[in-house]
Amino acid sequence: MLSFLFRLIHDFHAGHGFNPNTLYINTFHYRNLRESVPGLKADADLARFLDVDIILSEESIHPHVAWLIPESRQRAGGRSGG
Repeated sequence: MLSFLFRLIHDFHAGHGFNPNTLYINTFHYRNLRESVPGLKADADLARFLDVDIILSEESIHPHVAWLIPESRQRAGGRSGG
């Protein structure tokens, strides 16, 4: 599972020129991911390790990544980038 996610992140970066900041994953795949990195105790540790926010969604048949505008920037009407 971990190598699959790293490949998703790499492919996203290759296609967009920047890393994703969000992972959509269902609870089944999330449990498998947690088992593949047993040294990380808290959910926040796993998110920091992958450098993404994790959104659990049963609609996510397969894990996928995206880049979302951080909430604070949306409220301020700002944009990311230059």
